[in-house]
Amino acid sequence: MEDLNHLYERFQTKLQAVSGESHRVKTLKEAEELIAQIMKEKGIESVAMVNSPMAEAMNLPEKLSAHGVTVYMERYPEVTPTVGAGITEVKWAVAELGTLIQYAEDVNERLCSSFTPIHIALVQTSTLLPNLMTALATVHNEPRIPGFVGFITGPSRTSDIERVLTIGVHGPEQLVAVFVDEQAGEGVVNG
Repeated sequence: MEDLNHLYERFQTKLQAVSGESHRVKTLKEAEELIAQIMKEKGIESVAMVNSPMAEAMNLPEKLSAHGVTVYMERYPEVTPTVGAGITEVKWAVAELGTLIQYAEDVNERLCSSFTPIHIALVQTSTLLPNLMTALATVHNEPRIPGFVGFITGPSRTSDIERVLTIGVHGPEQLVAVFVDEQAGEGVVNG
């Protein structure tokens, strides 16, 4: 676990350097509580999400609804530009860069991570990779590479307009990574 602790600290430092947020919890239950707290603190009243192993293990749509958050799990092209946040599960994280790797064949996952003002990414802590070379080798060694592999480093940023840094023009204004030590399906499913 020491290696994962070091990798997480490195990831968190790198992500914070590009204005991203990173949190780590031990259990899926703690992750559910943290996400509800983040929603409340940021004033998020609605969210678009595609079901994933972690979200399913947390029973996240129902839990967020119980906290008064409207959860959309369909009509993504219509709802993603109007909701307060999008929630996705990413495949890996790269400590060296503070980068998340989205492995999403389903365009709806990309809509939830790109068209919302805040992207909340669920990450299994065990998927932390030390560096870009290891990440590329890991992707290459997959039995099948999907039509889309996205590398996400912090909120959207650009300096194309008169070389002035602008956040959130081509994607989310905020990125929040939530790392969970417990493996989805490992503990009791919260019901």
